[in-house]
Parts: sequence; structure tokens; C-alpha cells
Amino acid sequence: MSDIKSDKMGEGNSNSKRWFMLALLSLAASTIYTFPFLRYSYYEPLQNALNLTHTQMGVLQSLNGILSTLGYIPGGWLADRYSPRLLLSISLVSTGLSGFYFAMFPSYIGAMFLYGFWGISTLVIFWAPLIKATRNLGNKEEQGKLFGLLEGGRGVFGLLIGGLTLVVFSNMGESQEGLMWVIIISAVITVAAGLAVWFLFEDSEQEEQQGAALDGIITAMKMPTTWMIAVIILCGYSLFAGQSYITPYMTEILGASLTMGALMGLIRTYGLQTAGGIGAAALATKLGSPNKVIIYAFSVTTVCMLTFLIIPSTANMMPAVTITMLVMGFAVYMIRGNYYALVGESDMPLEITGAIVGVTSFVGFLPEAFIYPLFGYWLDANPGEAGYRITFWYLFATSLVGLTMAILLFQRNKKRLAS
Repeated sequence: MSDIKSDKMGEGNSNSKRWFMLALLSLAASTIYTFPFLRYSYYEPLQNALNLTHTQMGVLQSLNGILSTLGYIPGGWLADRYSPRLLLSISLVSTGLSGFYFAMFPSYIGAMFLYGFWGISTLVIFWAPLIKATRNLGNKEEQGKLFGLLEGGRGVFGLLIGGLTLVVFSNMGESQEGLMWVIIISAVITVAAGLAVWFLFEDSEQEEQQGAALDGIITAMKMPTTWMIAVIILCGYSLFAGQSYITPYMTEILGASLTMGALMGLIRTYGLQTAGGIGAAALATKLGSPNKVIIYAFSVTTVCMLTFLIIPSTANMMPAVTITMLVMGFAVYMIRGNYYALVGESDMPLEITGAIVGVTSFVGFLPEAFIYPLFGYWLDANPGEAGYRITFWYLFATSLVGLTMAILLFQRNKKRLAS
């Protein structure tokens, strides 16, 4: 009896340690992207502090996006060669330390250096190790729960850290000094997260082995499942990026106040990320298949985009548009929460997880390089409701492609298991 009791206690301790390490990864994934995407919350204050034009602000973000996209594949190679604990710690600490220079509001050239550096430190060194470390926290049946909770945890920590820094900024009169302290606080938290990962995170046995290097990337590219997952990620990310244009649609076309638009953006960014991530974990566990969750979620986004195309663009339709936006945002985050759980569910080789993540991320996140200028062009070339209609048609088609690919992947995995 004492042996049985001891085994149960050991299993409980093991589970507690796993969830603690997952919480560490969620904190790391939340805080590390603060600097390159600070403009999303503090665009005008940051522009004034750096003394930049709108074009220069755009160049900084493009530079970051290009280096990030080019770095996914070499990042996958690194993840299969070196310990995720080592890579994650280096990424977090170096990014956090760079924040202290950022808080000095450098020149345009200095800012270009920072945004280029973040393209490397927050993605090349960080992204694939994050996915690999998360995958190795559980078996195939737990992948949906793990990645869903990772996404939900990012939302929780993002809300807490973002709320803290927003209070500081507001209490300091929304001044340049207030923005400086927002950056310094974020830098301290990022460095602390890196140190916590180094001292508290434990690599699995699989992660401590040397990966397959370049051969792993070639092997990953030869696998049809790699490309199917890549297309699913591409469609899911396109929907994630495209839904941000619902806010200006509400304010510019339907007449919503700027305050309401900002509130909806906050709810969509952090609230729905938390709810969608946790919902993805729960549903994937119940259904026993992250792939099924993605199929259902793409079905919801397809219906939502069709609804946006059908609903008249009038002020009295604001409640219907708001509800549709919230439902769609929840579904989008459920897709995001299960992206990489597909790798484990599809029984792809564990030893080349980094390579698989690198290839699928390179293809899946390509929209970072073109989707924002594309939507901007459509809105500028077709003022008013017409531009948004074109954008919504694109997202509707994207959702259909994602749904189709998710169904094909599910059928492929079903045949593989049957054989």
C-alpha cells in the first residue's frame, strides 16, 4: 500500500512540475515579443519618442518581419542541435538587455539595429525551441492540451504585464518618461524570465540528444504532412492578421467610437487569446484530436466571414458585428492553440521536431511579409466599405482553404492509423 501511495505522490509531483514548466514557457512566450510589437499599443508615443515618420515606423516593422521569416528554418536547425533550455535562456536574456538600450530611444539607425536584432533573438533562437520544449512535455494524446494551455497562458501573462505597464504609463501622464518606464519594466521581466528558464526549466531526454542537423530539414521538406500543416498555419495566421481590420471597420464604416474600438481590440488581443487557448486545450482533450478542433474552428471562421459579407454595413447592425467578431476571434485562437499539436498527432519524427517547426513556420508565417501592405492597398485603392468587402472575401476564401486542408490532414492521419 505504501508503494502505491508513493507512486501516486511521485506522479502528482511529476505533473505539477510539467505544468510549472509550461507556465514558464507561457511567460517566456508572452514577454519576449513586447519590444518588436510595442507599437501595437503605443504607436504614437513610440513614434514621437523615436522622432520617426510613419514610413520609418513601417520600415522598422518590415525589417523585423523579413529577418524573422528568413530565420525560421535555421532556427529549426538550431533547435535540433542544442538544448531548448540554453537557447530560450539566451534569447530571453539578450532580448531583455537590449530593452535598456531601447529605453534610451536611440536614433533611427539604432532602432533599425534593434528591430533587426529582435528578428533574430525572438524567433531564430526562440520559436522552434519553444515548440519543441512544449511538445516534449507530454505524449501524443496531450499535445492539444499542452499547446492550447501555452496559448492561453500567453494571454494571461500578456494581460497582467500589459495591464501593469499601462497603469504606469497612465499614472505618469502618458509622457515619454512613462513610455521609458514601460520599456524598462518589460526589460526586467524578460531578463527575469530568461534566468528562471535557465535555473528552473529541465530539458527532456529527447531534447538533450543531438539532432539530425541539415538532414532533418531535408527530411521534413520531403514529408507531405509538413506542407499540409504549413498551409493550415498560413491560413490560420492570415485570419489572425485580418481580424485586426474589423476594429477600423467598426469605427470607420459602422460609426463606433474610438474608445469602443480600442476596447474591442483589447478584448480580442488578450481576452480571447486566453479563452481560445484554454478552450482549445479542453476541446482537444475531450475529442482526443487537435485536428478535429481545427476543423471545427475553421468551420466557425468560415461562417463568421460569410456573415460579415452578408450583414448590412449600418450602425444598427453593430451588436451583430460585435458578436460575430468575438466568436471569430475565439475560433482563431483555438486554431492558433493547436497549430503545432498537429506535429505530435501526426506522429512526425521527434528527433527532427525543430526542422519541422522551422519549415512549417517559414511557410505558415509568410503573410507577415505581405498581408498588411496588401490589405492597406485594398483599403486605400477602394475607399469606404468596398475595401473592407474585398478584404473579407479574401479572408473567407482563406478560411475555406484552411478548412479543406485540415480535413485532408485528418483523413491522411486516419488512413495512416488504419494501416
